[in-house]
Amino acid sequence: MENTIQYIANPDVSCREEGEDGALLFNPDTDQVLVINITGLLIWQTLAEPHRQNEVVAALREQCENVPAEAISQDVAEFLQQMVDKGFVGIHERTA
Repeated sequence: MENTIQYIANPDVSCREEGEDGALLFNPDTDQVLVINITGLLIWQTLAEPHRQNEVVAALREQCENVPAEAISQDVAEFLQQMVDKGFVGIHERTA
């Protein structure tokens, strides 16, 4: 079931990159501002297009070679859940 769920960045959210510090996200639907670190920014950029969680993990592993795979997988899962809960990322299930 998890492999059918795709995540995508909310197109209404604006992102202002802050260099090595990450980025600021603004969600006009909720009037929320969220600060994300550089890892969160890499995930956010990946979600410009719909991706399954395992695809996001794979993309991040390519860019973070010295980080254990299990840590990346856990961080991605937590980040995606928080972002969905706050309305910054949307999900939908693909139909076969």
